[in-house]
Amino acid sequence: MESITLTADLEALAKISAFITEAAESCGLDERATWQVQLAVDEAATNIIQHAYDSDAPGDMTLGWRCEGNQFIVTIRDHGRSFDPENVPTPDLQSPLEERQVGGLGIYLITRLMDEVRFDFHPQQGNVLTMTKYIDSGQRNDIVLIPVEGRVDAVTAPQLNRLVHEQISTGARYVLLDLSDVAFLSSSGLRTLLLIRKELMMLGGELRLAAMQPQVHEVFTLTGFTQVFAIHATADEARSAFGQGRA
Repeated sequence: MESITLTADLEALAKISAFITEAAESCGLDERATWQVQLAVDEAATNIIQHAYDSDAPGDMTLGWRCEGNQFIVTIRDHGRSFDPENVPTPDLQSPLEERQVGGLGIYLITRLMDEVRFDFHPQQGNVLTMTKYIDSGQRNDIVLIPVEGRVDAVTAPQLNRLVHEQISTGARYVLLDLSDVAFLSSSGLRTLLLIRKELMMLGGELRLAAMQPQVHEVFTLTGFTQVFAIHATADEARSAFGQGRA
């Protein structure tokens, strides 16, 4: 395992980012997975800097990594205060921004961006966070396909939002909505799709739309949302595009 030990202060974040980015690329992670690892490590290191040590007496933290088969494994060790991740509340992602309670978003992102996360706390050995990212073999098997039917309007849009959010809450990051059987979509439907897209992007995921009927596609054209959403002619085309950028 290769590692680097740094003082747990904010000045260390740039060095940590460069170190883990080079490591991820050397293990064969693609651009998207490398970004996800980079963000997860930054969130973890920031938590240590801000909460494990007193600001006037920062200790050390050690970042290590190794490749094992199709796994990229990252560890971060510190000797500061420990905490119970079970006591960290799940952040509120549904309420209006001005009503949300602050806290928990960093750990939430870590658990969404990485495939495996484990916290270990030892009085003598220190606190160890182990995060694992699977190296993509080239064929995605983590895409959730959701067929949508009928109307997507003020009445049905909340139902669609709940359905997709249920999938997200169980770990879905790549969501494909098949709109081939949608005959009507209103501005309420557009707003719901925007919220779903925003949440998935926060988690490092993607929303893709496929097989729109002409009248539904016209709504996206009139509003300029064809420049916002990833829209595909078929579900198969959309599947092959995940992880390859917006278009």
